[in-house]
Amino acid sequence: MEDREIEQILLGKIILEPNLLEKYSTEIHAGLFQYPMSKTIFSLMLKYQSENKTIDLVTLNQGMLNKTSGAASTLSDIIEKGHSPAKTTSCIETLENVFQKNKLISISQNINNGVKNRENLHHIIASIENELSGIRISKVESLDNISKQISDTLEDINKRMSTDGLLGIATGFDKIDKFTGGWQETDLVIIGGASSMGKTSFALAILLNACKYSNTPSVIFSYEMSSNQLLKRLISMESGVSNSYIINGTLGKDEYLRVNQAVGQLEKLPISIDDCNITSLNYLRNRIKDYVTKKQVKLVLVDYLQLVSHNSKNSSREQEVSKVARTLKNLAKELEITIIALSQLNRGVGMRAMGKPTLSDLRESGEIEQASDIVILIHRPEYYGIEHDDKGNNTKGMANIIFAKGRNIGVGEIPLKFNSSLTKFENV
Repeated sequence: MEDREIEQILLGKIILEPNLLEKYSTEIHAGLFQYPMSKTIFSLMLKYQSENKTIDLVTLNQGMLNKTSGAASTLSDIIEKGHSPAKTTSCIETLENVFQKNKLISISQNINNGVKNRENLHHIIASIENELSGIRISKVESLDNISKQISDTLEDINKRMSTDGLLGIATGFDKIDKFTGGWQETDLVIIGGASSMGKTSFALAILLNACKYSNTPSVIFSYEMSSNQLLKRLISMESGVSNSYIINGTLGKDEYLRVNQAVGQLEKLPISIDDCNITSLNYLRNRIKDYVTKKQVKLVLVDYLQLVSHNSKNSSREQEVSKVARTLKNLAKELEITIIALSQLNRGVGMRAMGKPTLSDLRESGEIEQASDIVILIHRPEYYGIEHDDKGNNTKGMANIIFAKGRNIGVGEIPLKFNSSLTKFENV
């Protein structure tokens, strides 16, 4: 069946059943129609819809009189085609795929022109990433039904009742797993901490434990450290050998053996590290989709939020970071994965008496707080010279994991041990 005929079948179905235009308002758009007559008819339909006018053979015929000859016979033919047994959703999906393929042709032409005109390579790549992010394989979803949603929710409740409470991805920290139930699909988790609080180490521990205990395919996007540096950290955490010894190469025979054993264990885990040579948000979004598609990744770590760039005209830095946070949340929801993103805190937190961070300390905090499902802040009183907490407990080697926001779990604090020589967090 030719594209022109599919366009006419879809238009015919809308004339016979005008409410389809409202029902599939997010799927049916002008880009689906390539041929001039189809474009004209569809634009009239949109005009009549906005004016609350009836869409039928009579009104369309009147609207077409001054636009083209032979309108009456064309419309009659289109209505006849509207009786086709082809499903409306199938017509939309077919035309959407044609539309997206035409966009790909346009992108390839733009690439060719950019190369011929000797444009800046980074500019060409950024443009490609931006345009490719708009390409999607369309599948028209049926309208949501609350009975189905209630059934799914009840099934989820029953499932949770029949387990030990850990349905999400294990963190490897007993009290955190009990508090959260594990990391959940579609969640955006923000981990914030002042400099030297160990937020990267904490995030790496979470990811390493998820791979070890849940065999969860994971990927680290590192903007600050190379894959070589990250792997040394992971080897140190797994082997119990100080990272400084590994970096300096000052390893004894026993330590070298432990390092090799740790390497052997890490090689078996489903971990990927992306060095992020390009910092753009479009690159990050497309790479995450690649890892999910090709490696079935379920846990993503971004280190860290403020180093992802989103260049848009007349946007403040806070607006750019907000766009990054919102995009990551949407990706987590779309791909049904968990995304953990590290965030800087404002410098003022270190000048506070106890150095204890709050939600408002998140740098460019507005949309980060709104987009996230969970916000974790790391606080080590010992770092600020505080030897005892407000309950008189010794703070040496201790860290407070502060759940400052928990959309579905609430807020609270959980203590962990912190081994400074290994920069490693452990259960108390």
